[in-house]
Amino acid sequence: MANRTKLRRAPKQERGQRRIGRILQAAAEEFARVGFDAATTNSIARRARTSVGSLYQFFPNKEAILAALTEHYLREIRAVHAAVLSKEAARLPLPAFIDQLVERLAEFHGTHPGFLSLFYGSPTSAHLAAAAERLHGECVAGAEASIAARLPNLDPVRRRLHATLNVQVVKALLPMAAAAGPAGRAEVLAEIKKLLMRYMDGVAAEG
Repeated sequence: MANRTKLRRAPKQERGQRRIGRILQAAAEEFARVGFDAATTNSIARRARTSVGSLYQFFPNKEAILAALTEHYLREIRAVHAAVLSKEAARLPLPAFIDQLVERLAEFHGTHPGFLSLFYGSPTSAHLAAAAERLHGECVAGAEASIAARLPNLDPVRRRLHATLNVQVVKALLPMAAAAGPAGRAEVLAEIKKLLMRYMDGVAAEG
């Protein structure tokens, strides 16, 4: 069963790598548009402007595409976390830290349309639920490390709770910023920053 979610073959040439990139981008757009269950390898291939036979050269099924897309997003979100949750970032004043964090995450959500489809994995799809759980764990771990850097004496159980709550707040509200359009986006992001700032002021009092 595990082999059903693995690449059939890894591309050795740049052309093959570009084709896989197009397939993953098309899959992200399809999952965002209709959901994982309704998406098909045919619809993904059409969106990628390639033949379904070419798709099957690399992926045995859409579960394998989802697995590859999840790994891609994990690498991407780790890169964001490495920048905004670094030791250097932890030394920033809290308002500057939160401003940078929210802006970078909002940018990531805006340029990765399939991310929300995975992050908010539909309860009707075991595949999406598993992918969402992995992505959620990465985000909580990053938030927890950031809080630990700022408040090293905070109780670990409380630190985990605060990290989870922060992630849930961002997870719930960033889609509002995306849906608000260019005119309302800045206002929604400003409110998210204020909410996180007030919450973290209270957390700092604990540590």
